[in-house]
Amino acid sequence: MDQQFLILTIAVVVASALQSATGIGFGVIAGPVMLIVLNSGAAIQISIALSLLIAVVLVPSLWRNMDRQLLVRFLAGSLVGLPVGLVIFLSIEIDLLKLLAGLAVLFTLVFVLRAKAATPLAGGGGGGKLEQLSMGGISGAMSGSLAMPGPIPAAWMLARGYDKTTVRATILAMFIFSYPAALALQASLVGVSSETVWQSMILAPPSLVGVYIGRWLAALLTERIFQWALISVLATTTIFLFFSSIPNLVPR
Repeated sequence: MDQQFLILTIAVVVASALQSATGIGFGVIAGPVMLIVLNSGAAIQISIALSLLIAVVLVPSLWRNMDRQLLVRFLAGSLVGLPVGLVIFLSIEIDLLKLLAGLAVLFTLVFVLRAKAATPLAGGGGGGKLEQLSMGGISGAMSGSLAMPGPIPAAWMLARGYDKTTVRATILAMFIFSYPAALALQASLVGVSSETVWQSMILAPPSLVGVYIGRWLAALLTERIFQWALISVLATTTIFLFFSSIPNLVPR
């Protein structure tokens, strides 16, 4: 088996399982691995397509658990953030894109650690409409540029005391709307190659395997394990992205 394909398959299964279990994970694991292995902006399009597939499979069973008002505000903010993210994607080279992805994930990690150290609001909620729209805007920008709409709003919800079931359901439901919009913008302005479509189709079955593993894991995750799983994923991904981008950006 081709080594690249094996690496991508393992990353996709693990990332899909984590996304299925927690609501995030695909963009911060499989997305960066694809960027490193494929070394192409096509990695973003493949990550978007597979993340959308995961959300489509999972959301029908989670619909009743989402926070609908918060979802609407996240999506409204995303409408502004998506075009901004696409401009970033079109304007920079691949190693700088990796570095920005690493900084975005690092920011999310710091946010989660601060949230863990603070006392969250009981039952979740708060932040005000403007703050919620802002989280949606950041999510949209990260979706358009890095195929990572979930970490920032998920970390924000964790800080605000939302339980893991609501976080998972709301973030996955957001993907149903934000990813098609991001993919449509990508297709209209950048185009989608036949190779990208083919690679997405090949990696779809491993994604579905990961989804069903994640469904099983979701029932086992306590709130504490959920938080530490998120922290571990973010820390590992940050290190991975920095080591794969910074050496190529430093003048020799």
